[in-house]
Amino acid sequence: MVFPPHARRQAERIVETFPRRRARVAAWLGVQPLRHPRIYLVDNHEQMQSRGGTGVPEWAVAIARRDGVLVFRLDRVDRTPNQSLDLVLKHEVVHFVLADLDRQPRPRRLPRWFEEGLCVRHAGVAYVEVDTTLERMAAAGHLPTFAAVEELFYVNQRGAAVAYKLGETVVAEFLRRFGDDALRQLLRAFAGGKSFAAAFEEATGTRLDDFEERWRESVTPALPLLLFVMLENIELTLLCFGALLVVGGYIRVRLRRPRELEQLDNS
Repeated sequence: MVFPPHARRQAERIVETFPRRRARVAAWLGVQPLRHPRIYLVDNHEQMQSRGGTGVPEWAVAIARRDGVLVFRLDRVDRTPNQSLDLVLKHEVVHFVLADLDRQPRPRRLPRWFEEGLCVRHAGVAYVEVDTTLERMAAAGHLPTFAAVEELFYVNQRGAAVAYKLGETVVAEFLRRFGDDALRQLLRAFAGGKSFAAAFEEATGTRLDDFEERWRESVTPALPLLLFVMLENIELTLLCFGALLVVGGYIRVRLRRPRELEQLDNS
């Protein structure tokens, strides 16, 4: 491990907890790590790029390279609850273990949305919060397909946030329907050389396209978009409705007063 002197406390926490975290993730995924990590704690994005490559986005908190290198940004770690060192480490350990699926002559990687979904599921929270809900996107017809979501990781922070959330919900639905044993079987088949779609079908007995269709149905509200948004923000909707009633009552009184005065004059 390489770290600046002021980061000794964080370095000690990583050294202390990494072995048991790795063992726990390896047992969950059924993947045996074959390498030891090389861990770098760096002060900023520029230093992260020097260790991880120029393609590292500015908003990145940590990265896990496929060769076992882990890099943590000290100016981001422990700055928010979502980016505490413990949660970041839990997330990156999943990447570290999954890197050992690359046992083929040509490196192979799980679809990023699925791998990130596993990481977020294990950590319990994503680094970046999405500013909308998948249900709202689905109601508006903007929910991306599995194939399209891969590109969202590279667009901007908002796109990545949506992609992380989508991956998390997909993995949650997978585990709910098929369980951990199916996940381990999928990973074994994928490590053995099958495509992700073929490994998915072998492990679950369900075609990936059929699973995606059912997942999309599960997150798509049955209500029209406007009604869904109103119910999603029920307190604001009731407040606006109450304000309209007040304004309507005021206008009604103002319109009725001239008629009442006219009736008094004629009586």
